[in-house]
Amino acid sequence: TVLEALLGFVIGTAVGSAIGLYLWYSPFVARLTEPFLIAVNSVPKIAFGPIVILWFGTGLISKVALAVSLTAIVALIAAYQAAKNADADLHALLLTLGGTKRKVFFNLIVPSTLPAIIATFHINIGFGLVGAVVGEFISSEKGLGHMIFTASGLYDLNSVWAGLFMLMVVGFILYYVIDAIEKRLLPWKDAVAGNALRV
Repeated sequence: TVLEALLGFVIGTAVGSAIGLYLWYSPFVARLTEPFLIAVNSVPKIAFGPIVILWFGTGLISKVALAVSLTAIVALIAAYQAAKNADADLHALLLTLGGTKRKVFFNLIVPSTLPAIIATFHINIGFGLVGAVVGEFISSEKGLGHMIFTASGLYDLNSVWAGLFMLMVVGFILYYVIDAIEKRLLPWKDAVAGNALRV
């Protein structure tokens, strides 16, 4: 379950962020895909579970694919919105100084979206875990989701509670791992927060 959640988190966040940044780079593609993204985002991603299982089978890939479907859309929207909200004055200044679109992208857009992308880590690690567990609910032979689903069918409440407790422990650990990664990648964030509190 942890492996499925982590793979879904990493792949979904990376792919979603890359697509979100690309949509800023190509306004034409953004205009074409934005209605589709709104439609997909309005559908509960859990509803894709049976389709994903049918496409990818009952193994590891289907659980990871379901986790990716939950995490990618969050990262995509966060990256795209952050890119659109990048400092317009700095953007204009770079263009005035002769900066190409490629240079503006790598020197302004990507760095300015990094905090927003990293901020989605906390959300996406939870969604990755949800996708993995739901996939195991639908079809699996092992994992915490399979354990909880099987135990509930047998009215074995002790095993259900044990599975839920393990999920909470896993979620707690993963959250603090992501928190440590965020502090490593954005060391200035705590300093800014501390200065704001002192003010």
